[in-house]
Amino acid sequence: MGAQTFLAARSGGVATSNHIAQLTGLAALSVFAVLVCYVRDRHKEQLAQVRSVSEAAQRALLRPLPERLGPLHIASSYLAAEKEAHIGGDLYAVARTGERTRVIIGDVRGKGLSAVGEAAMLLGAFQEAAHQHATLHVLADALDRSVHRYLTQFPEADEEAQEHFITALLLEIPDHSPVARMTVCGHPT
Repeated sequence: MGAQTFLAARSGGVATSNHIAQLTGLAALSVFAVLVCYVRDRHKEQLAQVRSVSEAAQRALLRPLPERLGPLHIASSYLAAEKEAHIGGDLYAVARTGERTRVIIGDVRGKGLSAVGEAAMLLGAFQEAAHQHATLHVLADALDRSVHRYLTQFPEADEEAQEHFITALLLEIPDHSPVARMTVCGHPT
């Protein structure tokens, strides 16, 4: 605005209606630009806060696995399917039971907090049931009952309530045998 006034003063047209219209338009545009920047920065702060909360929830759900469990060396990495997604229903865990290691890797249908709740429930059920059941088939049945019980205790009002399910792979690796066992709990038919 100062430059516009300086140029108008040099040309002798400071008080003309054209110069006043230009200054008014420039002032309005400047105020609009400042407001847009303020709103953009506010949204960035809110998004950063939501990301921080979702990352903390995901870290609490998918705790780091130990580097060694029995004779096994273990590593894991979680990569969200979408660049901006930091929370979802993916799950994995390990449990040491006697002379074997049991692993679960799964995915809850859906996303957001309801998927996180279902994943957390299954992980907790796995950590308990992995020590109580002799075979993977019996373990899978126990986990299925836990999922069913959880989903019926918290019915949803949406039309997708009947579409909730969790797919999972259960793996058992014995310490002193070359044979690993696996049970796949796939999509419902």
